[in-house]
Amino acid sequence: MNEPGADGDRSPVRPSTVKLPEEPPPGVRTIFDFFLQRFPRVPRAIWVERFATGKVWSSEDPIDAVTSYRPLLEVHYRREVKEEPPVREDYRVVWSDNHLMVVDKPPNLPVTPGGRWVRGCLLHLLLGATGNENIAPLHRLDRSTSGLVLLSTDPSTRSHYGRLFQPEPAVEKVYTAVCEAVRAPQSRRLIIENHIARSQEEYWRQVVIPDLHANARCEAEFVEEDSGLLLLKVRPSTGRKHQIRVQLAHAGLPILGDPLYGTARSNNPGDLVNRMWLDAHQLSVRGFPRPQDVDVLTAAWTSSRPPFEFFRQALRRRVG
Repeated sequence: MNEPGADGDRSPVRPSTVKLPEEPPPGVRTIFDFFLQRFPRVPRAIWVERFATGKVWSSEDPIDAVTSYRPLLEVHYRREVKEEPPVREDYRVVWSDNHLMVVDKPPNLPVTPGGRWVRGCLLHLLLGATGNENIAPLHRLDRSTSGLVLLSTDPSTRSHYGRLFQPEPAVEKVYTAVCEAVRAPQSRRLIIENHIARSQEEYWRQVVIPDLHANARCEAEFVEEDSGLLLLKVRPSTGRKHQIRVQLAHAGLPILGDPLYGTARSNNPGDLVNRMWLDAHQLSVRGFPRPQDVDVLTAAWTSSRPPFEFFRQALRRRVG
C-alpha cells in the first residue's frame, strides 16, 4: 500500500514509523490497541480519526482499528499538530558525498518529527534544501543536544553504513558536557555502566534500574572545573536513548540545562535562547570499507563548538 496523500501540505512531510515489538504488550490485541498504549498523551479520538482516514498504514496491507497485531511489522502514520513551537534553523553541512552527509546541528532542533514537531526538524529542513527525500539519520541526537549527526543519503547503501554503529562500532563519538557537581566525582576518569530502560511512570524518561546487567556504558574524563561546573569529555560505547544524560545525572553530574534530568527541570519548548550544555563534538571513522570494497572511509569531523569556549559560554550564561 502506498503512503497516503497529503492534501494541503506546503511540502512533503515524511511519515513517522514504528516497528511493532516481537511480543505484544499485555492487553494488546490490535495495532490500534498498541498505538493507544504506546502514545498515552495522544487522545483516543485522534487515533480513531487517523485509523479511519487512512493515516496509519503498512507496506503490505491497509490498517484500520480492528487490524490484528502483527509482530515486527513496520507501521507508518501521519502526524499532525495544529501549531508547532519554533526551532532553530542554523544548521551547517560539514561534509557530504553520494552516500553520506555530516551535519552540525544547533540545540533546540529535533532531528526527526516527534512530539510537538512535524515540519520543525532537521530532516524537513534538509529535504527543502536538497530535494533529496531519501535522507535518513544513522544515529540519534536529542532535540536539546547540539553537534554532529551522520545521515545516509542513498537507500541502496544505507544498511551498509548502518553497520558503523553496530555492537563493534567503527565510529567513535566524543561529546562535550558541562555538568553541575551535585556529588564530588571519585576520580578524573570514570567508567560508568548501568542498565537503562524506559520509565513505567513517565514513558518519555529513561531511568537506571539497579541490579540488572549493564546495557549502557560510557567513559567520562574531567577536563576543567570552575564555579561548581565541570567540563567533561564523554565517550559512549553504546547508544541507548538519553544515555549520557541519564548516566551522568545518576552519577551526581547532571548536565547543565537538561530539561528532563537536570537540577531544574523545565518544559518550555518555545525557548530558543536557553539550551542544554551537551554537544556531540567529534565523529571519527577509521578504515570502514566502502560498498564493493573499492575504498575505505577514514575521516574525523568536529562541531563548531570548541570544548573550552563551550565551557566559557556556559559559565557566562549561568552568571548572566
